[in-house]
Amino acid sequence: MENSNFFLWLAWALFGSFLVWLIWKRYLPAVLEAPAPPKELPVAQPAWLFCEDGTALDRRVQWFGLRPGGRTVVGARPRAATGDTSFVYLTADDIREDHAAVLFNPATGRYEVETLSDGTVLHNNDPLPLGEKAELADGDTLDLGRISRFRFTLTGPESS
Repeated sequence: MENSNFFLWLAWALFGSFLVWLIWKRYLPAVLEAPAPPKELPVAQPAWLFCEDGTALDRRVQWFGLRPGGRTVVGARPRAATGDTSFVYLTADDIREDHAAVLFNPATGRYEVETLSDGTVLHNNDPLPLGEKAELADGDTLDLGRISRFRFTLTGPESS
């Protein structure tokens, strides 16, 4: 290793230069023509519905987690979660099969509530007509039917 071969170094330098030139010619036009990356959509933070009235005394069953970035349907029909929808099952007599949905709107970065049936849905004590959406803020109340009252919150249950 004491004596280096000048021609060997020259051959490797020419090969490296040719490789850089080839990559530059082949891939630079493709990089310059590529569309700009899409606008980054807001990430949905975890949210919960806290049942203030109409549930058992155990505090752990009063918290219903919402699907982050997806849709949560509250109703009187028990169902398993799908790829983009979670379901909350309530047994009150005035809750319809698909009563209301809470979904994340990526354009606004906020959760919204939507009425899915003719059942009573009150958002902050104001009636929400069928098919209409209302944005939810931390601390908003949702009255579903006569019995069930929920509070929308971005801070979940206390860990015990």
